[in-house]
This record gives sequence, structure tokens and C-alpha cells, in this order.
Amino acid sequence: MKTLAIRHVLAEHLGMMERSLRNLGFKVEYLDTAKGETLKEPLEEYSLLVVLGGYMGAYEENLYPFLSYEFRLMEQALKLNIPILGICLGAQMLAKVLGARVFKGDKGKEIGWMDVFKVGEHELFQEFPNTLKVFQWHGDTFELPKGAVRVYASEKYENQAFVYGKAVGLQFHIEVDQNMVKEWAELYRDELQEEKVGEDMLQVEDGMYERNYQLIESLIRRLI
Repeated sequence: MKTLAIRHVLAEHLGMMERSLRNLGFKVEYLDTAKGETLKEPLEEYSLLVVLGGYMGAYEENLYPFLSYEFRLMEQALKLNIPILGICLGAQMLAKVLGARVFKGDKGKEIGWMDVFKVGEHELFQEFPNTLKVFQWHGDTFELPKGAVRVYASEKYENQAFVYGKAVGLQFHIEVDQNMVKEWAELYRDELQEEKVGEDMLQVEDGMYERNYQLIESLIRRLI
């Protein structure tokens, strides 16, 4: 089995999810579309498509033409019934492919460790708790695609996780490990200062990363 992971920024990779995928027997391949890379093999060769995060907006195809290519890949995956997991930007792109509007959030950015709340039931999230602490870093949001099931919401934005057939969109970053959070804090230091996000918002209690790792694995097992 092979996973295709579309990556927009080198620092925004699969994180803990890569370990989980390899434990489940997947070979992992990255496609760096922002660097001009395109798929060399048929999409049918892959058992899972993961679309990762990035600073660009899903509505900025004019600024980032590679997004148009990604939209076509996602549309093809949907037609082929290949499972899709979209994270942050990837979730917004999935929503757009499914006909929903993506836009700048009018309630400010969500950055740091925050709670999301289960508002809907789906078998893919059967092992997930009613209140889930997740790492957020986004300013855009989206409408729920027609026919999708909303599973999680936050206090600011109601669409945090949704399911459409074999496609899952997660607005939050369940894949991050401690090193990724530190790297992002350094890489996007100016944004943290601008948004007045303190160091405390980037800290989380012991065991949280391992718990999220277990949830990632349960989600992937059910998705494939």
C-alpha cells in the first residue's frame, strides 16, 4: 500500500502520522507541488491521499497555480473512491472541491492548543472523545459541503472536522509532534507576535501527543 502526501511547506509534513502509516504497512511518498512536482505514477497506484497544510488560501489559485493541479488530483481521487485526508489547508481544499465556499474567518485566527467539541457522530471518529484538544494554526474557514457530516466544531468556527464518503477534512493539526510545534513557532514567529499568541498557547500537558497519535492510527485504520 502507498500513501501520497501533498506537501506545500517543508515544515508542514505528516509528522506523527508518517510513523502511524508506516506501522500500518504503508509506503509514504511526498509530492511537493509548490516546487513544481507532479505525479509520475497513476493516482490509482495509491491507497490514500493526504493533503497537508500551508500558508496559502484555497481560493488563491491565481497566486499559487499549483493548487489547480491539486484540485484536479482530489477530484480524481473522489471519482476513484480513493480515501482522502485533508488537514488544515487540505481540509479547506477538500471543502472547495466538494462545492463549498472557503473564506477568511471573521472571528480571528485560531493558533495554539484549543478544544474542539464533537457535534456529530460518524464511525470513523468512533474512538474520538467528545472534547478533543488539538493544535490549531489557521485564519481561513469554510462552509460545510452539501452531503457531508460535521463531526467537530470549536467555539469560533463550526467546521473543524467533516466526513464525505471516504474523504475526511480536519481543520486542526492532529499530526504535529513537539518538534513540529517548535519549528513552526520559529518559522512563523512574526505571525505569533502579530496575533499576540503567548508561549503558553503552544504548550500542552504530557501524554497529549501520544494520545493524538493513537487517534490518528484509529482514524486511518477505519478510513482505509
